[in-house]
Amino acid sequence: MLPGSIATPVKKLKLMTYTAYKNGWIAVNPFAGFYVKAEYSERRYLSASELQAVMNVKLPNYRTSINRDAFVFCAFTGLSHADVVKLTHADIHTDDNGGGHWIIDKRQKTGTQFRVKLLPAAEMLYKRYKDTYRTSEKVFPLKGTYKTLNMSLRHVARHAGLSFNPTIHMARHTFATTVTLTQGVPLETVSKMLGHKHITTTQIYAKITNDKIGQDMAALSEKLDSVFKVAQ
Repeated sequence: MLPGSIATPVKKLKLMTYTAYKNGWIAVNPFAGFYVKAEYSERRYLSASELQAVMNVKLPNYRTSINRDAFVFCAFTGLSHADVVKLTHADIHTDDNGGGHWIIDKRQKTGTQFRVKLLPAAEMLYKRYKDTYRTSEKVFPLKGTYKTLNMSLRHVARHAGLSFNPTIHMARHTFATTVTLTQGVPLETVSKMLGHKHITTTQIYAKITNDKIGQDMAALSEKLDSVFKVAQ
């Protein structure tokens, strides 16, 4: 098996070499008998209590607080590190009905357009930074690389009492699971907000939690209890 990120380009290369072999451009098909199967690793995300702990924790300096706030913003919008770094006020649009703000942008990674309405926590952070950094074109004054941001999040995790070190991309997984799917948002809607080209990608990123399964089955049990009766 190959890691999910490698399997797709290998499949394309396999098709190209097969085409070359069929057209007589190469004498031997190097991928003959070779089958590509993707293996996807577990996508870690924060539970509701873990996310709340990160939101509530008091941090020792303002730079770590900014990185924490960017993480929380991503957890409530589904943005990746690349997307939140380049996010400007021009990317955030007012609802036509005046009921809030929307992020309408293109994914840095794929160029696919996505749109997501700011949930209350994200709305609060957006307004806070808009008022604090009035002259900044960017929503968050983030500095450093992906690696340095993740190093900063280790300090956040320690102060918040987490048993693991989160990464900024873990916020995107948290949005897909804890914030949306677990709360009953349809997979198709989550896929659009994440900017995925294919819903199968969303199925990989977004894990249905045991809590959600338990909630759904409890609701189903209550409905069926009034329909089916076991003979005594």
